[in-house]
Amino acid sequence: MTLFRAVLLVVVCASALSWNAAAQQATHDAPADDGMDRTIRPGDDFYRYANGGWLKAAAKTAGRGSYDNRAILTEKTSKRVRDLIQDAAANPVPKGSNTQKVGDYYASFMDVDGIEAKGLAPIADEMAAIAALADKTALAAYLGGTLNTEVDGLTTSADHIFGLFVNQSFDDAKRNYPHLSQGGLGMLERDNYLDPSPKMAELRAQYQKHIAAILKIAGVADPDASAAHILALETALAQAWAPDADAADVFKQNNPWKRADFPVKAPGIDWNTYFAGAGMSDQADFIVWQPTAVTGTSALVASESLDTWRQYLQFHLVEHYSSVLPKTIGAEDFNFYGAILSGAKQPPEREKAAIAATNAALGQAVGQMYTKLYFPPEAKAKAQEMGRDLLTAYRARIANWTWMSPATREKAQIKLATFTLGLGYPDTWIDYSTLDVVSGDAHGNLRRAEAFNRATNIAQLKEPADPAEWRIDAQTVGAVILFTPNTELFAAGILQPPYFDPQGDAASNYGSAGAGMAHEIAHSFDELGNIYDDQGRIGMWWTPQDLANYRAATAKLAAQFDEYCPFIAVCVNGQQVSNENSADLAGLLVAHDAYILSLKGKPDATIHGLTGEQRFFLAFAQRWRKVQSTDALLHQIKTDTHAPGEYRSDTVRNLEDWYRAYGVGPPDKLYLEPDARARIW
Repeated sequence: MTLFRAVLLVVVCASALSWNAAAQQATHDAPADDGMDRTIRPGDDFYRYANGGWLKAAAKTAGRGSYDNRAILTEKTSKRVRDLIQDAAANPVPKGSNTQKVGDYYASFMDVDGIEAKGLAPIADEMAAIAALADKTALAAYLGGTLNTEVDGLTTSADHIFGLFVNQSFDDAKRNYPHLSQGGLGMLERDNYLDPSPKMAELRAQYQKHIAAILKIAGVADPDASAAHILALETALAQAWAPDADAADVFKQNNPWKRADFPVKAPGIDWNTYFAGAGMSDQADFIVWQPTAVTGTSALVASESLDTWRQYLQFHLVEHYSSVLPKTIGAEDFNFYGAILSGAKQPPEREKAAIAATNAALGQAVGQMYTKLYFPPEAKAKAQEMGRDLLTAYRARIANWTWMSPATREKAQIKLATFTLGLGYPDTWIDYSTLDVVSGDAHGNLRRAEAFNRATNIAQLKEPADPAEWRIDAQTVGAVILFTPNTELFAAGILQPPYFDPQGDAASNYGSAGAGMAHEIAHSFDELGNIYDDQGRIGMWWTPQDLANYRAATAKLAAQFDEYCPFIAVCVNGQQVSNENSADLAGLLVAHDAYILSLKGKPDATIHGLTGEQRFFLAFAQRWRKVQSTDALLHQIKTDTHAPGEYRSDTVRNLEDWYRAYGVGPPDKLYLEPDARARIW
């Protein structure tokens, strides 16, 4: 579960699979009927009618893993971003510009010879400062200074014993608050420390060896004994962590603490000194997500020896900056975090790591470069036009949601009216003018980026909460829902063909990107969003009868999916995927309404022998085209709340407009009697 029960819909993958270039070109540049198999009756197998040709070609070129539109789009976008960043590095520009900062950050990260020549000198002063911590007050000041410093997403740093996220609270939508969460574990997961199984015991033994190896490289005395102390400390931290079920429960995350509460509820740390070190001396109010972790960690600051804390901090300092330190450290890190903990076969290419690091440090600077070329203002305006149509369509549909009581429907309308839909990129970009990026100083650049990030976040505590704040980079192939606040953001990276083409066919745009956007908006009104009000504050706004009615309405959809069986005796669990399928249905219905609105009463053209209605539904089915291994498909059916794409495309069976568009009826295999069709939205 992500922040504030926010659903991270899509995550860009730095290690996107490499696919056949010709297949990519065909997917993105061909007309709407690309990849179809017109020999198949739409009413018998709509998915293969829409995608049969593509599936045959993809099966020959994919080779391994899974292969779909998103993998292709991620690779395409990653190449664009790579070229932009590398061009910035190769072509000198005036110092102080975003382009200079992006280029020098990347080039410095890529300067492995320069990094190697410096050895551990870049962190020598801080290693010495940790060694010189004289007492627990000094320790508290240092720990406070590590709060919310991480920028390089490639590291596995745990040197910040608490995480910090600045956002409105769960109860107050007007102000920003610091949200403190549990931290401090090098192996990231609580069970990695506490699970008594032999497998996990072996993992802990390997982690201890890794700690010792890093400390030995760093020149720390008696690395084996220090490693044992560090593992024992992290195990104690893990014991204080909240269980996963509690950590994911938003109601258990909502723990407002006053500044004065910390010494009383969590004695051990000198909290005045800690918050001064964190730059929050005058902060009065906090939200503590996992009180047991704060209380337990604070107690450990008092009870554990200063020597153990020094060892812990020195180890995690090296880990934190491992990506910009000599290759022996990176190799040892990969040996544990990559090969042992994650099962990776080989470390990421340095180029990909440098791109990821540059995006992490200067994401919105890269985003400005990206959108200037690939998502100009006219593209954003076209996406916003579609967004307005979707919200208008939702407004009309909410009025007819009979499973909601009239009072609940009114609340839903209010929530829709305050909903923030961000498309493409922010109206106001982050100002990086105070961030100094120096050529040849990879470590210094990362450290300064961390300081800039910290200052930017802390400054928000003095500003009103802003539901329009962007929390995803424009170049990301993805979107994010933040239920707190009542906001959804769709990055420019995902608003491109084959999902959305600003110069393309409206029917295809609404059937693909429109249905996807409307799906995510539905989550603000279903069982994911029903505990967040119009301001993003928590509190159930459905009645118990609304909930019962909703579940009854989704039962027909669940029953449909129970009948989808890709293998003998292996069928989709309709209940497991019910909420996502319900959102698919909402997305399709609302997007179709919005498409009709976009026509403004005029008939749509016929293109490649397909009417606008047919192209709309065809684009929806083509959203889900995917080939994947048998193991991947079985794992998805067993664990995922999303059904395989083949069956998601069959959501069309519940829309009378689809039956009319393609002339589907008995005895077509996909035909559903009207009373078997789901009527939810």
